[in-house]
Amino acid sequence: MKLPSLSRIRTGALLALAALAGASQAQQPTKLRFALDWVFQGPQAPFLVPHQNGCYQKAGLDVTTDRGFGSGDTVVKVGAGTYDVGFADINAMVEYNAKQTRPEDRLIAFFMVYDGAALSIITRKDTAVAKPADLVGKTIAAPPGDASRRLFSALAQANGFDASAVKWINVAPELRETMLARKQADAISGAAFTGYMGARAVGVPKDDLVVLRFPQFGSTLYGSALVAKRAFAASHGAALTAVAQCVAEGIATSIRQPAAAIEALYQRDKLINREVEQERMQLSLDWSIVTPWTREHGLGGVDPARLRKSMQEVSAALDIPAPDIAEVFTAQYLPAPERRAVPR
Repeated sequence: MKLPSLSRIRTGALLALAALAGASQAQQPTKLRFALDWVFQGPQAPFLVPHQNGCYQKAGLDVTTDRGFGSGDTVVKVGAGTYDVGFADINAMVEYNAKQTRPEDRLIAFFMVYDGAALSIITRKDTAVAKPADLVGKTIAAPPGDASRRLFSALAQANGFDASAVKWINVAPELRETMLARKQADAISGAAFTGYMGARAVGVPKDDLVVLRFPQFGSTLYGSALVAKRAFAASHGAALTAVAQCVAEGIATSIRQPAAAIEALYQRDKLINREVEQERMQLSLDWSIVTPWTREHGLGGVDPARLRKSMQEVSAALDIPAPDIAEVFTAQYLPAPERRAVPR
């Protein structure tokens, strides 16, 4: 019997090793870097659930989720390629895109999370402010870059008063709620659930607070969404759909089993107050995520007519060209409707 030559044995071994290496490579999960909008608090819990329940792993993804430092920072980091996906205010994304000269540097939203924008004005009952028009002649404290402040003209226009009829007081973010509590300002602007919980934390009784949320008073503005760079989206479409699916499942879990979502948050930050963060998360669900639109159409999508109108509001408020809505949002990577339905 003729034995195979040593060279053939070596060649066969090399081919087998190459095949094994190829198979191993094919099974490697897709790595994604995900930046949130803010610190790990209740509203961020739904994005941590997929790490806890294994959704990302089952989808073949290796996702690293980091805290954010504001939507403006998140969109810059996604645009720079530091992160692949971000959770950020869509209006901040539009403003970022307006500054980019090359189309490939622009971002696009692919899953709307906050169907109701979190933008708000928060005041005390003793100011007698019950609706946006009552803010005329009042003082509002906020950092200059606060989204609710920068888009205030959209609220004013929707409610028939001159946006310049209020006086703004510049304040550091960490002092905003304190100024309201000390009555050094009539109102503050900021994310509704963050400002509301923050005001209570510095001593304002919840029954004394009035929250004027932009969606309640005629503004069509959308809120925060999952965003990615266009070039990345074009080459990683399946991964974006998987991320959107896992986020949708994370939101559904947060609605059905809020304690499980807060447990996922606790695993990332053992110093949280579970009760406080569960209430904060519930407010984000009730005020921004579960809306009449999402109950009927599911999570993630947008109403094209509303988005077009909201882009006109953003254009006027930020003094930038109104973009074509196809340049702002794509439904291309949305999961199937039945996979993103709001739990009943």
